[in-house]
Amino acid sequence: MTEVDEIAIKNFESKLSRLKEGYTQLAKENAVLREQLSQQSAQLDKVREQYTLLQKSYSDLKLAKIISIDDTEIGATKKRLSKLVREVDKCIALLNASEQKEDKL
Repeated sequence: MTEVDEIAIKNFESKLSRLKEGYTQLAKENAVLREQLSQQSAQLDKVREQYTLLQKSYSDLKLAKIISIDDTEIGATKKRLSKLVREVDKCIALLNASEQKEDKL
């Protein structure tokens, strides 16, 4: 072998060594990232489960609230609705009166 061949082989070996080191480093980084992904997936599953439970609890709470309405709340609601209807009737009467004045002009 000539000296040029030996230099080329040494260059090749050093490049191959750097390539192996890079591969090893990337393989370690990949393993770490896969572990992080696995942990994040597990955490996401827990959060989804909590969300589902909270959603069910909220639905149950709304249903319980509807069932627990007593007569005083129903009466108060009826009074508020009656008041709103009277206000709407007044507004309609005012609009009708306004239209009648415009028709006379």
